Amino acid sequence: MDKVLTLLIAVGLDLIFGEPPEIIHPTVWFGKIVEIFDRSYERRSCLADVLFGFFLTLLLIIIAVGITFVFELFHLGFYLLFTSISIRSMVEHAIRTVENGRILRDRVGMIVSRDVSKLGEVELTSAVIESVAENFVDGVFAPLFYYTLFGVYGAMVYRAINTCDAMVGYRKREYECFGKICAKTDDILNYIPARLSVLLFLILNPKAFEVVRKYKGIKLNGGYPISAMAGVLGVNLMKPGYYYVRAGRDPEVGDIYRAVRIYVTLSSMAIILYTLMNLPVESITYLPNLGFTSGIALCSTPIR
Repeated sequence: MDKVLTLLIAVGLDLIFGEPPEIIHPTVWFGKIVEIFDRSYERRSCLADVLFGFFLTLLLIIIAVGITFVFELFHLGFYLLFTSISIRSMVEHAIRTVENGRILRDRVGMIVSRDVSKLGEVELTSAVIESVAENFVDGVFAPLFYYTLFGVYGAMVYRAINTCDAMVGYRKREYECFGKICAKTDDILNYIPARLSVLLFLILNPKAFEVVRKYKGIKLNGGYPISAMAGVLGVNLMKPGYYYVRAGRDPEVGDIYRAVRIYVTLSSMAIILYTLMNLPVESITYLPNLGFTSGIALCSTPIR
């Protein structure tokens, strides 16, 4: 199937359905595999943990490639790309954290990895906005980036590694060695997309560049979309004990809706960008040539 058509169908399915049922969701399958290995593997030495983590990462890549191969045989690659992006679900999750003008701690805890039990309203609001910003890279920009480079195979391998990192890529004692390979692979895969994504933020507000330049280093890759979102919104974003991005005033609950609108705008821009990038070369050259040759034909036609 044509790459542009595959992309547009996948985006359309995401906007209509959000997420498919868990039983037929490849991301859930990847998560189950990681969970099985995490529970069954008894931690040993750091070297053994790293090697086992390497095996898990390699296995996920092989499985992602295998699943894609089977689906592509039946021309169902669009479904896999659909499950690799998450626009509607992120919007819904972010909006659900607010009810009657109040931010709900338990719902924030469902979309962020940090401990929300001791966070105040400002910190909770910041956590949601940061999650929205980072998800633009993880859930939209990067999957489409790798789809453009390597087709559905690229998007699926990215999603498998990103899922693994989200589950075991922590610097906690039990994951420091076990999740290292998966975390490092995810860092490598996100390195370019995270930095390129900033260009879209800057289109919305060029002044955000100064915020990005100053605070991009708060996280290896996440620092770029987080600081860019802070700059576009003109609000401070923070993770107590880790970093504080100063870009204006402290965030208010209403800024979550502003962040969601920016997220939707950025996602639309990314879809347009990658649609153009996936057009066949002849299609890109055809339109200008069509206008040029039509103009010549028109000028050379005798006036009657």
